[in-house]
Amino acid sequence: MPKNRSRNAFFFFMADWKKREEAQGRAFPNGFKDVQQDPECNAEWQSLTKQEKGRFEAMAKNDKIASQISDKDKKTSFGESLIMLQQKEKEEHMFIKNMQENIKVIIDSAVNLNFFSLKNGIEDVHHTIVSAKIPLGYRREALEISQNSHKIPVEYEGGEIDFAVMYDKLANFLESRKIVDQYPYLYTKKAFTQVAQSLIARLCNAAQQDKEQFKIYELESLFIHLANELFKKREDRDMDLIPVYAHKMFENYTYRFDKGFECHFHKYVDGGPEYCSKSVLQQWAWTLCDEFCAPLNIEMQPGIHQPDRFDRNPNFNERNLMSMMNNLQIRNVPQATSESDRVLSMTGVSEQYRWNRSSRTYQEEMRRRNESKPVEVIDCSKSQEGTSTSNDKSSITKSTDQSKMSIEERTEYVCFFI
Repeated sequence: MPKNRSRNAFFFFMADWKKREEAQGRAFPNGFKDVQQDPECNAEWQSLTKQEKGRFEAMAKNDKIASQISDKDKKTSFGESLIMLQQKEKEEHMFIKNMQENIKVIIDSAVNLNFFSLKNGIEDVHHTIVSAKIPLGYRREALEISQNSHKIPVEYEGGEIDFAVMYDKLANFLESRKIVDQYPYLYTKKAFTQVAQSLIARLCNAAQQDKEQFKIYELESLFIHLANELFKKREDRDMDLIPVYAHKMFENYTYRFDKGFECHFHKYVDGGPEYCSKSVLQQWAWTLCDEFCAPLNIEMQPGIHQPDRFDRNPNFNERNLMSMMNNLQIRNVPQATSESDRVLSMTGVSEQYRWNRSSRTYQEEMRRRNESKPVEVIDCSKSQEGTSTSNDKSSITKSTDQSKMSIEERTEYVCFFI
């Protein structure tokens, strides 16, 4: 950006002259541009003595000094103050440093995470579906996110719409778990940190409360601090790869499709365990238990430290599995069309409509196969060889018959479908 230009003595004279003229009723629609072009202003400036101009020159000198001081605050090409950006970066580093120190304190005090402990698993869950009004211009984006992930309809009627009420419920849920008037730390994956902070800020703004009372830390950092202590007791883990473990463990598909821990909405939605936040919370807990219960000599209990899957049932065998498979029934259950299924593409059609129009039924596919004809392949090279060997008409006819025979024989093994 260009440097700030200091203002000269004539500028301050124009400001003084403009103020006096406006007091007499004059107007300057274009501001200082009209004042500078006014002949009376220029004439009065020329008539001033050196002593009278000295007052305005002193004002210009002071302005130059102030401008030089302000030039020290350099700006980026977007007009952002470098000092402010450095201060913001310093605050972020300080926040991360405090997060690391606070996590160490938690480990030293018995490896407890308030709602979740390695000994008892998840003890309590606070779950709410948000049904806020979509801001103008964001509805399509919200529909696409709903269609491709959580499947919750936009402005879901069964959700909570008042953010102040949601804040009160969250505060009441955390109140009994305060430690020295401080709410327990909240952990989420690094990818969700910004979203979680935005939600907390909106809840606090609605309730007119301070958002700084909630500390949101990265789950990966907690994993690293736990692993630095507990992986020393495991021979199947490399201590140098702990940062890699921290980011990859929560992306595995180990528990992603285990059912039974979804909310009331995702329990009946296809792919519910994968996108339900309540189920994802349980998956994170299982991941921590799977990694750290053994070093602490904590016995893994199904349903608490790991999912209670059917293959852990001692009474389950192959005969039971075959019986279950034989009793499976396929039903054509009509599914309600959600609002997300009505998202139109650039061509003006929805994804559901495209699939319905382009796909074939079983009857159509069988009819197409029965009516299709094999493609007749003619080998022109062999036909030319037959005509060049003899000019006799009978020879040509004979070679042509042989060529036809070979074609018919080959078409038995060539089958193309259009």
